[in-house]
Amino acid sequence: MKQCFTLLFFTFLFSKSFTVQAQDFDNPSAYMNFLGQQQENISKKFMSYASASAHGKKAKKVDNLRTKLLDEVQDARMNISGMPSFKGDKSYRDTTVNFMKLYYNVLNDDYSKIVNMEDIAEQSYDEMEAYILLKEAVDKKLEEGNAKMKTAQQKFAAEHNITLINNASDLDNMVKEVGDLNKYYNDVYLVFFKPYVQEKYMLEATEKGNITGIEQDKNSMQKYAQEGLAKLATMKGYKADNSILAECKNILNFYNKEADMMNVVTDYLLKTERFKTIQKEFEKKSDATKQEVSEYNKAVDDVNKATKLYNNNNKNLNDMRNEALNNWNKAVNSFFNEHTPHYK
Repeated sequence: MKQCFTLLFFTFLFSKSFTVQAQDFDNPSAYMNFLGQQQENISKKFMSYASASAHGKKAKKVDNLRTKLLDEVQDARMNISGMPSFKGDKSYRDTTVNFMKLYYNVLNDDYSKIVNMEDIAEQSYDEMEAYILLKEAVDKKLEEGNAKMKTAQQKFAAEHNITLINNASDLDNMVKEVGDLNKYYNDVYLVFFKPYVQEKYMLEATEKGNITGIEQDKNSMQKYAQEGLAKLATMKGYKADNSILAECKNILNFYNKEADMMNVVTDYLLKTERFKTIQKEFEKKSDATKQEVSEYNKAVDDVNKATKLYNNNNKNLNDMRNEALNNWNKAVNSFFNEHTPHYK
């Protein structure tokens, strides 16, 4: 699964008197602007991390940027903690400090939980859904913390006659776009993943020669693929980009077709199983009749034909599967590369 980024959701509301010296903490506008600058520094580090991750930078660089993001959050927390209260009012300062603490814990603790869940999430649809829900819950936690900080900011501004400008900067828009992008991708990915993981179970059952398992998993895979195609038909492209919708549709169509082609597999397994029984009985005979030899040779011919058909069918399925998966992965990588803002 393509790595998604924890959403940093700061709302910047700047006062009109932005030119006041930042360290003049007796001036309410400067007091607010200092806090806003700390938040902006974090957003810059976050976008550097998100951009590097999405645009194929080396893992070491990406991890270094995440470390820098953590350091920036900790620095901001300490800088704000060191500010004096404003004329005895410490609510705005302390609310912002609490948010910084929350955000640090999310990056340090919740992020680790998310990473640890990644491998487990690939094992089942329920685990994958839980994995995505955990990430969404983390985002929700940050949004709630940010809302408290925004409320404290507005209260402070009202009490000190400061006019706020709700004017999103390019950086704000980039941060929001990362969140919107991940939400869209998660919705499409779950449509893809449901039949994908069912196919995985079906292939495991095939390796074990479990015909009952194959039939059950095949039917579920086809059901989920058809449900997914119906859902995709109701979805729109992301900013008019239909690329991952199209590739998701293609791979679901493959799963639908694969379900029909699995009849060759079950037929082969049934004939192989039947042949083993015939072979075992035939080898017990010390003096087989001409008719018994003829029947045995016919069984050999039948199983050889089934084996040839099975091998050809497997090759076709493997080629189709590899092409569909490669096209899906390429589309996802291109999608993130295209829509994740470039930021240095």
